[in-house]
Amino acid sequence: MIDDKVEIEAKDEKEKSHEKLSLPYIQEQAESGDAEAQYHLAQCFEEGRGLRESGKEAFRWYEKAAQQGHSMAQLALATMYEDGWGVSQNDAEALRWYEAAAGQGVVEAQVRLGEIYAEGTTVEADGQKALGWFRKAAEQGHAEGQFQLAMMLSIGEGVEKNDQEALHWYRQAAEQGHVDSQFNLAFMLEEGIGTIASPEEALQWYRKAAEQGDEEAQKKIGMRSSPGKEARKRGKKKNSKKKGNTKGPTRR
Repeated sequence: MIDDKVEIEAKDEKEKSHEKLSLPYIQEQAESGDAEAQYHLAQCFEEGRGLRESGKEAFRWYEKAAQQGHSMAQLALATMYEDGWGVSQNDAEALRWYEAAAGQGVVEAQVRLGEIYAEGTTVEADGQKALGWFRKAAEQGHAEGQFQLAMMLSIGEGVEKNDQEALHWYRQAAEQGHVDSQFNLAFMLEEGIGTIASPEEALQWYRKAAEQGDEEAQKKIGMRSSPGKEARKRGKKKNSKKKGNTKGPTRR
């Protein structure tokens, strides 16, 4: 069943404007081969907006748009292959479509590719590829990409360790409100890793993280009399997927 009242905001590339489009019109345009309409129709099936939710139909329309080079459809298709929703799970196809979207500058795809190559669970681990994709996302201003890039540089596993650059990217992400980056930046400033130690600035960043509810930062503020080693221990325990002999924070 179609809900004629459903309206979808779609971008008209030629006019460089937004217009409200009815679902029947979207369907008509999708059937005629318009990639943007196919993408929006897939979203309707995925989210159950005006249509019965259907993973298979969402996949079908995302695939049509992706094959025409629609970058966000490529990202959606990759996610569906990875999760096995609407289609059989397929890591190779997920990787292929993540790479297609990432190659067009989609930061979410770039970050996910970085994670895939860093983890090395579905492909052979490749630190240089992971670093490269994280860097592309970081340079576009993506906070999580900046954080992941900083993590790799501060750990130096599979890539050359660079505390100074790690500090730079932690700061970039921290200034966007990325809480783990705020904590790690504070730790590096406190310990003098990659920079001259600055307990005062470290405290400022611990406070920012604490204000976002970070329990470790909250505890850290209360134990300023014994800084350093305890923070490093907690950093290593914090959900880290990295192992090895590291000096800097390893929060992921």
